[in-house]
Parts: sequence; structure tokens; C-alpha cells
Amino acid sequence: MTLVLVLAIIGLGWAGLAVAQPGVAWTVSPGTSTATIRLTPGAGLFSHWILVHSQLAVTEEADGHPVRRSSDGVVRLRVPPGSRTRLSVQVIGPRPVRQAVTVTVPPPLRVTGSLLRPGELIVLLSSPLRRARPGLLCGRRSVSFPAPSEVAVARGSRACLARLSLAAEDGERAVVSITVPAISAIPPARTALLYAFASAARRAIYITVDDGWTPSQQVLSIMERTRLPVTAFLIKEAAQQHLPYWRDFVKAGGTVGDHTVSHPDLTKLSLDEATAQWRGARLAFSQWFGVTPVLGRPPYGAFDSTVEMAAYEAGLKVLVGWSATVDSHGIHTWNGEPLQPGEIVLLHWVPGLAGQLTELLRAIHAQHLSPMPLTTASFAGLHPQQRSLAGD
Repeated sequence: MTLVLVLAIIGLGWAGLAVAQPGVAWTVSPGTSTATIRLTPGAGLFSHWILVHSQLAVTEEADGHPVRRSSDGVVRLRVPPGSRTRLSVQVIGPRPVRQAVTVTVPPPLRVTGSLLRPGELIVLLSSPLRRARPGLLCGRRSVSFPAPSEVAVARGSRACLARLSLAAEDGERAVVSITVPAISAIPPARTALLYAFASAARRAIYITVDDGWTPSQQVLSIMERTRLPVTAFLIKEAAQQHLPYWRDFVKAGGTVGDHTVSHPDLTKLSLDEATAQWRGARLAFSQWFGVTPVLGRPPYGAFDSTVEMAAYEAGLKVLVGWSATVDSHGIHTWNGEPLQPGEIVLLHWVPGLAGQLTELLRAIHAQHLSPMPLTTASFAGLHPQQRSLAGD
């Protein structure tokens, strides 16, 4: 049977049988500026045999050389980025073919400019980028992608020299060297420094309660009955679980301060992460309660220049520490003495808060002190304390 078939081929020739010639396909890799040309089998009789017995020769038509030959049906060659390259492709074998191919490689990825925004440097690129997870740079998790052709790098308290590895959507890659400038000094009139004491005028004392996981109806009753001014430094995640209570708290004359979204140690975060913690809570409270906080309290009292800058970037005016605490064991002042005018007292929204508050009010009245609302005016003319004087 094989002999009959071979004789038939000899007698009829290639034209007498449905024999397909090989095809030519090509791909371009912008990341390596490489064109890959390969033979593809036809669909007719003996197509595989013809493919195996064919070779590929590729010539750049611009200069007529060099010729790249391949016995395995694949030729790879580099082509200039940002240009159109015309290639002459020749199939050598039982079914020869000659074909012209034009390949185009996108221009190389490059920086086209940069601009400074609050807290970050924006690097502008020539092509849309592949978005990646926020990356580490200068020891901080600080790289994000705000727009298709933009990279945002968070600025810190010190300038940073760094190299960004980027990839365009079309695969083109680049390593960009950048200098990330430090955030300039915060204008004194808008600084968010930390205060452990407030104004002592009129023998004022200030009651603050942190977190918000366990709201107390008894405390709300005391506030409504006595018109007691209380500032609640709320964690967003805690406040979100009890929104009706906190709306009643505000109606009763309470003030809501910013205690971040999730209560992390802000000194261990990058500037953009710390800013997001302040800003996320501040914007949520504005939406929920109709008043945007201007006072913030860093979790654990942890404070440094990054925390201060982040508060400024988020729009806070004053960071509030404390000089006295109240817990189940009693009242503790920073110096072990009785409460004094100007003290900022820290409590927490925990079971038993109403009893602690009642004990605090007895001590306040015994010292002839007057609970006052805590506002930015409470700190007018005072020198800030750079760190709180007690542990949270």
C-alpha cells in the first residue's frame, strides 16, 4: 500500500494531492525587544512531514543581512524598540514560501516628568503600567499606582534615593532611579503636636475616653443629667458597631476625636499608612456624625515625626495625650499628686466605666475643678509636650 501511495505521488506530483504549505507566525516581546518567527503546519496531507523537512531563513530588509537560519522552525532576533522593522521570511524545503513580515516594538518605558503632592512624589511614565501590589521603598511600604501612567512614592521625614522596577502593560520594562524629597517643615500655624496638658483657666480639667468597644448607657445618662463634657477618642472599627449610641453621645454634647481606623502603633507604619489611619477615621466620623474631628490621639501614645506629619496630612490640628488616668484601681496622675487644673484625664470605654467616671467626678469636685470641653482653643498659648506622660 505504501508503494502504491509513493507511486501515486510520483505520478501525480504535488499538484495532484491536497498538500498544504507551511505557514509563518510571529510574536513580539516588548520586555526583551525580541521578535520570534516560527513555522506552523498546514492542514493538508503530509503537513507534518513537510514541516519537519523545512527550514526557516529570516533577513532584515533594511540592510539585507544578517540571515538567521533555523532547522527547528524558530528564529529569534532583537528588534529596535519604538520602530517598525520589516523582515523577509523564507521557508526552504518541500513547499518553499517567501513572505514579508513587519514587526513593531513599543518605545522604551521612560519617565516623562514628576510632581509633588501632599505627602508623596508622583512619577509620570510614558506608557500605562501594570499595577502591582504596593511595594517597599526606602524601608517603607510606600509605592502605589494612582493612575495608569503614574507611580506614587510616599515621602518621609528624610530624603530617599531609590530605584523603581516598573513594567508597562505591553511588557516593556524599566528601572528608574529617583530621589524622593523629604516633606518640608510643617507650617507652625498648622502643626499637629502632642499635648499632655491643656489650659488651666477657670480651673479647667478635661475628661477623655478612648476606643469605643463597650459604650455605656450609664455614662450617657450622667452626661445628659449633668451636662458633663466628654471627649471620646474613637476607633473607627469600634464606633462602626454602635453608631446609634455615638449619635446619641454627640447629641448629649459629647465630642468625637480621632483614634485611627484600627488602633495600630503609628510609629511602626510608613507615612502613607499612618495618614490613611488618621484620615480614614476622620472622614468616617464626619459622615456618620456631621462633625469632622480636629483632635486626634495616637494609639498607645506612640508619637514621632512621622505620626505628626501623618496627622497634619490628614487634616488634624492637635494631637492629645494625657497627664492622668483612671482605671479599676483608681486615679493616677503623672506626678502622684492630686488632680490639678489643666490636666487631661484618660479613661477607656470598658465595663465599669460609669463607676470610674463617678469616682473621678468626686475627686474633681473635691479639688474644686471644672470639667470643660476639649477644643483647639484649649491649647492656645501652650507649649506642646512631645510625648505623653503616662502609658496607654
